[in-house]
This record gives sequence, C-alpha cells and structure tokens, in this order.
Amino acid sequence: MKGYFVQYKFILPKTVKHSSYTYQKLFRAIYGYSQQVSKSSGKTYVYHRPGILSKTPFIKHGKNCVVIPQEKFSELISFFKTGKNPSHSWTIKGDWKAVYYLNEKEVDETAVISSLEHLLDRTHIINPLKEHGLLLSEMETIKKRQMEKKTSDVVFSQTALTASDKIVNTSWFKEVYNKSDKLKYFYSLYTFLKSQ
Repeated sequence: MKGYFVQYKFILPKTVKHSSYTYQKLFRAIYGYSQQVSKSSGKTYVYHRPGILSKTPFIKHGKNCVVIPQEKFSELISFFKTGKNPSHSWTIKGDWKAVYYLNEKEVDETAVISSLEHLLDRTHIINPLKEHGLLLSEMETIKKRQMEKKTSDVVFSQTALTASDKIVNTSWFKEVYNKSDKLKYFYSLYTFLKSQ
C-alpha cells in the first residue's frame, strides 16, 4: 500500500524557546488535543479539539515524522503554508515557518489497519446532549433507537454520517476494511445509517 512519509520541522524566531506554548500550539494544530473543563457544579466535561490530522489515519514514525494517505497531504501542506487549522483561530499565521521532506513509502497493511482502528478510537462527534461522544458508540446508539422504532435525530444521524464519510472515503480504508473485525463492524453501522 502507498503512503506519504512526511518529516517536518518548525522554525521559529530565536527568542521563542522550545518549551514555549507556541510549540505546543503548533503540534496541537496538527494532531488535535483533549481538554478537561471542571464546572463549579463539580461536573467535568471533556472537549476534543480537532487538528489537521484528527480525521486522518496516520502512522507516527518518531518525532516530527508521520505517514499519511497520499490524498491527505494537501491538507497538511496547506497548514504549513497558511497556519489555518481547526484547533486555533489564528487570524495570521505568525512568525514561524515549516520545512518538510516528503517521500512516497510502501506501507505495511497491518500498520494501516491499526491506524484506522486508532482513528475510530479518537473520532468524536457532538451528540444531542451537547457532549463529545465517540463516533462508533454514537452510531450504535442511533442504530439501536432506529431498530426500537424510537424517534431519531435526523440531524445527528447526518452528523455521524458526515464524520464517517471522511474515514470510509480514504484510500487506505477501502483497501483494508474487510480485514479487520472492528472496521467491518463500523462499515456495517455506516451502511445501515446510509440506508435509513
């Protein structure tokens, strides 16, 4: 299977230390992050902030190295050039640049399956209770409600399908989903929701 090996490095002004929040924001912009917020009521909410690769299967090859499906490369390069990302509302890119090395790489099928399963484990959507729920479990809930003939939220079903489309339509998923029980199960939920 084919992928793009991308090795990147951020170059910032000498006045910015490696331990600074700026570096953290750059990596969060790529991979996303989770944030816990405690309310005065004592309840803690977990919010998942997406990054450029949050909805993409990827294989990490060490610090600042990642293998991604070829069709996802343009999104990463766009971030390197413009700074635009879903994690932070930067109105300007800032005083940094990214340099990168790109190479086409043969990717092991087992690693691809693992990256897709891991993608399912980190893909969240906002459910009707305004909570960040895991895509797979929210799809199970939607199916269960529809099978029990309970009213279902059409908008929420569409939200789940939109998030699922981004996974199903990757070249990697199409090549390997039938070799993983978890991916086959996810695909069966996806096709069920599509048919409703």
